[in-house]
Amino acid sequence: MSLIQALHDAVASRPRVVLIHGIYAKEGTSHIRQLQPFFEAAGFEVVVFEYGFVSAIQTYIRNPGIARRLAALVRPDDHLVCHSNGATIAWLAMKKHGMCSLKVSLIAPALDADKVLTGATWTDVYHNRCDHVVWVARLFIRHAWGSMGRDGCTNADGIRQGMCNIDVANHAGLPQICGHLEYFEPHILPRFAPWLVRRHMERV
Repeated sequence: MSLIQALHDAVASRPRVVLIHGIYAKEGTSHIRQLQPFFEAAGFEVVVFEYGFVSAIQTYIRNPGIARRLAALVRPDDHLVCHSNGATIAWLAMKKHGMCSLKVSLIAPALDADKVLTGATWTDVYHNRCDHVVWVARLFIRHAWGSMGRDGCTNADGIRQGMCNIDVANHAGLPQICGHLEYFEPHILPRFAPWLVRRHMERV
């Protein structure tokens, strides 16, 4: 076997994680991008899925097309990490385009609390009662947005199917996190990110 082939095979055998950001994120500046070095250090190939700056109102028009793009990219053995509107995009990609993935982490998901990611084998929902951003998001009519980032998944069938609620404001293994963006604060991220990555390594 040639060295080039061996290197190709080694890269191909690495687990892959796709990071999906929320709204109001200019290209290359998303909060979720900060997770990249933590996953790479654990041996993951990292893809940062960018869809540019989108306002809250624009999500009505743009989310369906972004979900279509994501579905075309994601493989069934991929891991996903989604922040805020990224969770809604992943849910749309599964519901409308049959996207499947192995393990999903939803960080402060701006998604209706009763929604289920049916295309994921396992889903962790990181939520806290201080997330007032998603509490307001639930007021958008005819939108999949909701308060999952505040209340966790409230769908009993979804929980039986592998959706695991993790209340980050009251979890012994995590720093106390309170809010929508606080997961990425400099004093929180170095403790939160390795814990999240370990959860994904359990499903490699």
